[in-house]
Amino acid sequence: MAQPIILGYIVAFSLVVGADYVPANKKFEVNINEDSVLLQTSFSESQLDLTRMWHLEGQGSAQIEEGRLALKDAGAGVVMWAKPDFPSDMRLQFDLSFSDNRGIGVFFIAARGVNGEDILKDLPKRNGKYKQYTKSKINCYGFSLHRFFPDGKHNAGTNLRKNNGFHLVNHVVPDPVMKANQTYRIIIEKDVGHLRLWVNGNLIHDWKDHGIRDAVLQGGKIGFRIRGHHSSTMYLDNIVINTL
Repeated sequence: MAQPIILGYIVAFSLVVGADYVPANKKFEVNINEDSVLLQTSFSESQLDLTRMWHLEGQGSAQIEEGRLALKDAGAGVVMWAKPDFPSDMRLQFDLSFSDNRGIGVFFIAARGVNGEDILKDLPKRNGKYKQYTKSKINCYGFSLHRFFPDGKHNAGTNLRKNNGFHLVNHVVPDPVMKANQTYRIIIEKDVGHLRLWVNGNLIHDWKDHGIRDAVLQGGKIGFRIRGHHSSTMYLDNIVINTL
């Protein structure tokens, strides 16, 4: 059985801002050239060593449950980062589900320090609090889905933010990931400053960064965050990252 990663504080909206927006109304299917794949992971192997490719920070745990990666928050949020840096032009795909409607998922791409640092090697350690990823020393783009507070209240819609600064650059209603215990296929694509997100083949976010609030972000790390009630679990599986 795979050993879970369990950490305390680690030591080891219809709104578009300065951008082009395209309504979410077209299906998308991906055909991947195998030579373009940078990372491909399923969690069907119970003995998979998560620490080899992944880095967990915050308060919570990551473990394999029934062939899926289960992320659980036990404090102010927990983030699982893929350790490599990925190029600017990339596509991320994964299966996403939640055990209940008491947690929010945020998905970071192009994450680097504000001065180009490696966020895992060169910056101070973080404890999972959201502001450390949005108003601190990290530049990144962040998509939020299944936007439920720990008490079950829903924050309508899905957001795309540009950080550092917590800048809301695209907001779409409704939230396309509303149901617990249902698996959604998520695709996030970054082509220079053109960012898009699909859910089950439906285009949800389509936004172009023309240098709003600082330069277009380039390559960097990819991370998965949950903040929720201790009962809430975010499940991930069939992760594929490839170049465009």
